[in-house]
Amino acid sequence: MRVCFVSHSAGRYGAERALLELLRGLLESDVAILVLVPQRGPLLDELDQLGIAWRIIDYPPWVSRPKWFLHRWLRLLKMAFSSIQVARVIRCWDADIVYTNTVVTGTGAFGAWLARRPHVWHSHESLRHNPSQIFYLGEHAVIRLMDRLSVAIVVTSRSVADDYEGGFHPAKMHVVYQSVTLAPPQVQLAGASVEETPSFRCLVVGSLHPWKCQDQAISAVARLAGAGIDTRLLLVGGDGRRYRAQLQRQAWELGVAQRVEFRDYMANPMPLLSSADVVLVCSRWEAFGRVAVEAMLAGKAVIGSNRGATPEIIRHGETGLIYEWGDVGDLAAKIRFLYDYPEERGRIGQAGRRWAESRFTQARYAQEIFAILSAAASIRPRGEAGGMAPLPAEPGLTDTDARPQAPN
Repeated sequence: MRVCFVSHSAGRYGAERALLELLRGLLESDVAILVLVPQRGPLLDELDQLGIAWRIIDYPPWVSRPKWFLHRWLRLLKMAFSSIQVARVIRCWDADIVYTNTVVTGTGAFGAWLARRPHVWHSHESLRHNPSQIFYLGEHAVIRLMDRLSVAIVVTSRSVADDYEGGFHPAKMHVVYQSVTLAPPQVQLAGASVEETPSFRCLVVGSLHPWKCQDQAISAVARLAGAGIDTRLLLVGGDGRRYRAQLQRQAWELGVAQRVEFRDYMANPMPLLSSADVVLVCSRWEAFGRVAVEAMLAGKAVIGSNRGATPEIIRHGETGLIYEWGDVGDLAAKIRFLYDYPEERGRIGQAGRRWAESRFTQARYAQEIFAILSAAASIRPRGEAGGMAPLPAEPGLTDTDARPQAPN
């Protein structure tokens, strides 16, 4: 099987890291791989190390922050021309399937249509939960095109699937939880050291953006400090200068500026995860929840909000704790519980590690995607979606009937 993967960037962020996890797993199968990217970046070094072929084609995204009408249509015109280039590569390389790794770009789908090859779309994001970005053709048009131009659509969680409900033929939709692999704990990077302190250390890993809601973590730490608990908060993530300044001002106004530390983005967060007592996921909405899984793999107790895919990842009271998003008092209470009961914190951390190690494996991820690719390869791109039988449903990640109540 020859699969041409289309990435929206050559960076090394969430979708690209998931792609690397998948490619490593597929190398164990009889799959020839070509990766298309729009520019140079650290992803290419990773592909070289894996011995995977790649090619740069300057195709644009079809989503951005609000822009002038002319800018949007010039981008769409460029996408049309780049789709022709992609189609040529697909035909020359003789790809069996085209696999677009994100909804941020539609070039791969149009290229596959021009080359008359089956197309699989992998959505690592939701069209409805990123208000700062707009699709040039509009959300509804993009969903219709995704349905029309794809023989299968992979989503990262049931939360994402719910957002697309009714937009696709039911046989096309497949929920596949990606694999997560941590770098070896002995790998140390510049800036990764953490000062030894008797304080209770809370960690938040993620880009500095209002959507990640680091402000809730700061408010919770302020409440705990007011209760006499020596708590410190480490915020790790790049971008968002304006939001960083807002968070710094908040910490100063709450009197906890000395308890809150900022670090830039780190490709390998393992050293910081190892030093934390608890990891917080305060996001308004997550399409998957990689940070929560990484924390579990590191054996750390995780507290996550009850939004998006996070409750699919965390089994409340078993592999982590869930708090009511926006309720800072509830978040502070959950942190206080893990502070007061270190043996419970250790139990939850170890249970989370065992579960994550057995569930989010590279072999399982590659096997599920390979099954989808194998089914897709037998479908003509302009055939009816009904020709593709749904893959066997996988047992749910959560079992609300067996879930214990949140500790007080």
